[in-house]
Amino acid sequence: MTVLAYWAKRTVPGLLKGACVLGLVALALVVTSVLLPRPLFVILAMSVGHGVGAAALACYVLAVILDSGQRTRAPDSKP
Repeated sequence: MTVLAYWAKRTVPGLLKGACVLGLVALALVVTSVLLPRPLFVILAMSVGHGVGAAALACYVLAVILDSGQRTRAPDSKP
């Protein structure tokens, strides 16, 4: 097992957990701006909330890329 494979194997579950937490934080910020439509909450949701949501999406996409790189085809399977 190479160092990169070991790092990717350990990182994928952590990235998924981080994406879930970041997604929930972003959702909480957006819901707060809907329930309390004050200018500060709306600006906070539009700037910080969307930034946190984008970070959650980036974590998820990176986890998918790392996980797909770990998958290997069986030696007798046809491409």
